[in-house]
Amino acid sequence: MTEHVVKFYDLSPEVTSMLTKAGAKVTAAADLLPADYASVTVMFGWDASLGNAIIDTSNSQLRWIQSTSAGVDYFPKDKLAALGVTVTNASGVHAEPIAQSVFGDMLYFTRGLNTHVQNTQTHTWNNQGNNMRVLSEFKVLIFGTGHIGAELAQNLQALHVHVTGINHSGRAVAGFDQVYPLAEYQTAVADADIIVNILPGTEETRDFYNAEFFSHVADAFLFINVGRGFSVTNAELIQAVAAKKVRYVALDVANPEPLPADNPLWDIPEVLITSHTTGFVDDYTARLLKIVAANLPSYLADGTFVRNVVDLNKGY
Repeated sequence: MTEHVVKFYDLSPEVTSMLTKAGAKVTAAADLLPADYASVTVMFGWDASLGNAIIDTSNSQLRWIQSTSAGVDYFPKDKLAALGVTVTNASGVHAEPIAQSVFGDMLYFTRGLNTHVQNTQTHTWNNQGNNMRVLSEFKVLIFGTGHIGAELAQNLQALHVHVTGINHSGRAVAGFDQVYPLAEYQTAVADADIIVNILPGTEETRDFYNAEFFSHVADAFLFINVGRGFSVTNAELIQAVAAKKVRYVALDVANPEPLPADNPLWDIPEVLITSHTTGFVDDYTARLLKIVAANLPSYLADGTFVRNVVDLNKGY
């Protein structure tokens, strides 16, 4: 069977060469005709309208989708599983940029940059140094110990920060001083100064950060969400800030997205919103194509994959 690849972005010379040698047909997504939907075997990228049309076509030959994101909560996972389609994600591509962005969020508040921004806007010279602390004074709790969480933990260790992690099993991960299973998060969160969410978007994590969660928070300095917006119940986060259970908040993701202009989160001085940009980096596609290049030889040889395979039942 001739491979038919639909691409949503330009491919690297390395990937192009492999496909050419394999005799594959490559079509830009914008140029794909409905008559060719059934012949598509690989999608490098995803669009819900086009993707579902290909999946729903009689005798669809689709076998592999390379996601441009780490999270795959927006994919029709049940349909893909029924068809036997393998989804590989971009996990690992975001680790460095997101970890550095989270690091920046921490410094923005701990070093008082939020106050300096306000002073700059009001033309106020204030050199009192109020509310300026160093990260080593804080205990950081990271929900999610995968690529991003581990990168962040290692960065924090360099500044002598005590880092605790949360994952499903409680297994130890390099860079973390200790790790708790998700079922026992209450113990860890009561002692945390900075809480970071990097958990994947699944039904288990939907509205995870709700009133019940914040009831276990004693006096957190900062809550950061770079996972999924729907993991947080907005109204109950706002209540936690009002009750001073959480002093500051940094949100890269929101529910819904885009966050409506009249959402009250925009008007809370203690909240920083970065509009789902922490994973951005100029060479993003080049980083993503390294995953494609790693998987393509084995896929072309025998339909197997060496990295980044998503468990469609778990959703990550």
